[in-house]
Amino acid sequence: MTTLVVYYSLSGNTRTVATALAQRLGADIEEIRCSRYTRSFSGFLRACYDSWRGYLPQLEPLQHAPSRYDLVVVGGPIWAWHPAPPVRAFLRQEASRIPAMAFLLTHGGAAAQQSLREMEQLAGQAPTATLVVREVDIKNGGFEAAVSSFASTLQKQQAA
Repeated sequence: MTTLVVYYSLSGNTRTVATALAQRLGADIEEIRCSRYTRSFSGFLRACYDSWRGYLPQLEPLQHAPSRYDLVVVGGPIWAWHPAPPVRAFLRQEASRIPAMAFLLTHGGAAAQQSLREMEQLAGQAPTATLVVREVDIKNGGFEAAVSSFASTLQKQQAA
């Protein structure tokens, strides 16, 4: 089975986890690119406001076609109690063409279960597995065991 890890990361936290996961899975990796958000105070306000109101931004074209993979792991941060708008935009655009998905979320506080449910609704399908990683665990390297376990779960599902 072929796997793609596709993620959005503004701060680099999700990139760190997605890269570790892709390495463990031997998967291709694709970053969702969106120029609307920047690492600045005004960028932070725009990101929170867009997340809160459900805005779906324009995304840059992808290098990999998600529909060509057996499994796509979709990852991103939680912003203002919702998956980041670029993640939601990706799911809206691509989910109907993806046979199976797993979800990865990073966060600094809360709303993980709510955000996973929202991703599932946008995808129109339940994920095969989910992983939620706290920012503090990314900063101190404590996420590695969770990523290994998640990768093992995905590999077992693919082998079945």
